[in-house]
Amino acid sequence: MNRSHRAPAADILRVASIGIVGWYHIWQQSWLNPSFTLFGHYFNLYPLVSRGYMFVYVMFMLSGFVLMLGSLNGKYLSVRRFYLSRAARIVPSYLMCLAIFGFFVIIPDDAYPSAGFMLKDVFSHLTFTHNLFYEGYQASHFSHALWTIAVEMQFYLIFPLLAHWFKKKPILTFAGMLLFSTLVKLLIHAYIPDSTLYINRLSTTLDIFGVGMLGAYIYFKAKEREAGKIPKLAFALAGLACAAGAHFLMKWLASYTGSETQRQAQMWFALPLSLLMCAFTVCLSLSFQRIRNICSNRVILFLSGISYNFYIWHQTIAVRLKEARIPAYTGDSPNVDGQAVWQHRYTLVCFIAALLFAAFMTYIIEKPCARALAPRREEKACQPPNS
Repeated sequence: MNRSHRAPAADILRVASIGIVGWYHIWQQSWLNPSFTLFGHYFNLYPLVSRGYMFVYVMFMLSGFVLMLGSLNGKYLSVRRFYLSRAARIVPSYLMCLAIFGFFVIIPDDAYPSAGFMLKDVFSHLTFTHNLFYEGYQASHFSHALWTIAVEMQFYLIFPLLAHWFKKKPILTFAGMLLFSTLVKLLIHAYIPDSTLYINRLSTTLDIFGVGMLGAYIYFKAKEREAGKIPKLAFALAGLACAAGAHFLMKWLASYTGSETQRQAQMWFALPLSLLMCAFTVCLSLSFQRIRNICSNRVILFLSGISYNFYIWHQTIAVRLKEARIPAYTGDSPNVDGQAVWQHRYTLVCFIAALLFAAFMTYIIEKPCARALAPRREEKACQPPNS
């Protein structure tokens, strides 16, 4: 009997990853010291928050994991159905974001130096290729956070083929994805003095998507066999060990200084961080029912449901609130001046505003459009590519 196997820990990891990325972007504006004392113990979250952008790669890993698990569960009966479901989920909110930026930010500010520059930026965003061009990535007047959507959409194009290969030869397929990305990273490391435009492409992140796909395959097979020979306590402890490993990895990453050195470290550290977080997802999803309930409950599922819009809007909201002096501050640089009361209030206001706006956009734009555009009926499974 075919059963659908969910991975509850993927829900909480998605919320945590996007939350950490959001905290990083808000911290860039506030410079709030992310350390505190609790019950007499000092906690310093600076390595986590100051390198929070690394959890974008964990989001990529989760994308590969969830899509592969859905494919193994028989969710996508055809390539066409997969493409339609992904477009219905991603494109409406994305286009709304572009439209709002265009009409309320870019046009009023007369932001572009030339018509050609503007056309390349707009066209690259409409074709999800903006991470490949200077005009669409480094110098874009749209939200910088949208580069990840380009990588995701490019991955979606080849996912049906990769999933087909994975089901037949999972280890060989993953090895190919890993080898390809490693070779690209080595070439960048050896020949590109400024890697800004090159480290955040599908070619350098394909191995991370592959980690997620392999993790989903392992999890699916473990659920099929009920993983009965391994105590649930062992899975719980292994999951916590992976989280601890990620913590120490982030502390190590925070020791790197210098722009290019940090970018190179970012490129190489993304894979081990993704491996740890993938193992965390698999292990906690196979552990005690109480832990699984904590990882996926109504609150977590709600936050996960609005996380996409939170991600694409939080950075813009943080910048605009600061420009509008909300909450109010004295002087011109409250973050540099260390106005602690403002820093705490600003951070809280940013998170609340971003969550409220994300919920609004999710339930007014994303979900209605997804229901209207998603395929409505089951289709006869078509032959996979190159079968």
